Amino acid sequence: MTEEQRLEHDRAFTEACSIVKDEIQMHDRRNLPVLDWLLRRKLTRALALFDRVLQLNPENWSAMWFAGKVHERFEDRATALSWFERAYQVNPSQLEVVREASMCAMELGRTDAAISFAHRAIQIQPDEPGLHANLALAFIIAGRIPDAQAAINRALDGDPTDTISHSIRAISRHFADNGRTPPRSTPALRKYWAILRDNAH
Repeated sequence: MTEEQRLEHDRAFTEACSIVKDEIQMHDRRNLPVLDWLLRRKLTRALALFDRVLQLNPENWSAMWFAGKVHERFEDRATALSWFERAYQVNPSQLEVVREASMCAMELGRTDAAISFAHRAIQIQPDEPGLHANLALAFIIAGRIPDAQAAINRALDGDPTDTISHSIRAISRHFADNGRTPPRSTPALRKYWAILRDNAH
């Protein structure tokens, strides 16, 4: 890039990041504002800026990741996953890229991709219990219950107090005990499990 292009790249990236920083789902942020027309317009503006960033620097994996997160916010998970996969091609060692790709693939029911990315996340950070829990969840929706149980046991060995891991263990035991085929995506699994708990009360 020329110096002028580098400055434009940096300005566009900084502006786009400032738009999305409080508006996309992160691990420590759950309560997002309602996606109204004004916010959608702002986020669409951010996408245009990230697109310009990538015209200037096609290797900017962060811009790809943010674009994926915006499409995820739009609930367009197929497009989001394609952006996470592009970011992975540029930077396969970035944990946030593979974690988001795995979770997004689970939402879509793309179990092979979900498992592959979850395995890659563990290769990057093998001592993180939450990553083993993610792998267990991917195995559940793939119908690989023994593998799910082994993965969730590793997660709980690392963090015995994690409530999400205990829920995943309960789900894996449920399917192991009754022999039913699990739903093939995380939204379908959440719906199934919610109905099951409601009927138990």
